[in-house]
Amino acid sequence: MIRRTLGAAATFAAFALVPRVVLAQSAPAPASPPPATSTPAPESSAPPTASAPASSAPAASAPHATPAMAAISLDQIGGQEVTWDANIEGAFGRAFGDLHARTVSFGRVRGGVLWAHGEWFTSLGAFYDLSNFTPGTFGIQLEQMHLQSGMWIQIGAGVDVQPRAMGMLSVGWSVLGVEAQYRAFGDGGIGPAIFGKLRIPIGIIGFALAHRK
Repeated sequence: MIRRTLGAAATFAAFALVPRVVLAQSAPAPASPPPATSTPAPESSAPPTASAPASSAPAASAPHATPAMAAISLDQIGGQEVTWDANIEGAFGRAFGDLHARTVSFGRVRGGVLWAHGEWFTSLGAFYDLSNFTPGTFGIQLEQMHLQSGMWIQIGAGVDVQPRAMGMLSVGWSVLGVEAQYRAFGDGGIGPAIFGKLRIPIGIIGFALAHRK
């Protein structure tokens, strides 16, 4: 029994351990670093400044990084352009008429022309708005917007279906604004109203997408 055990152990060592030892001995030894006292190559005696132009060349030729989406550049279109314009607005506010104050709201659509010049957008168009105090108001609105700051101002006038005249003045930033009106409000009488409104400048958005870099 002991002889069989020793024989099995010897066989295992022969077939499992010996090949590993042979492979380890036959593997190439890692190259040792050259001694510190080795003689430097002849080309190492060249002055260190000789390689300076080669190392600086890639940095000089590297292009400047540019953003993926740049601002609108009107220089590419001659500084100005006239195109179509469209605008949608929704507002909610308070009217202070001759009879009593009341909550008022309206939705407005405008279509016309857009003049892009320098850093300014000037829009002029006809509008129609539908409110909770009259079935329709028609008029003309002029808008001026500054491209970089996003500030805008609107002025307009119109007449409702009664017919009764109205006037408006709006100021705002980006898509938010405040509008003041003076007009008739049905049975609420005639007087001023203040609205907070949301503005979606479809024409300016379309212009920006068409002229982005």
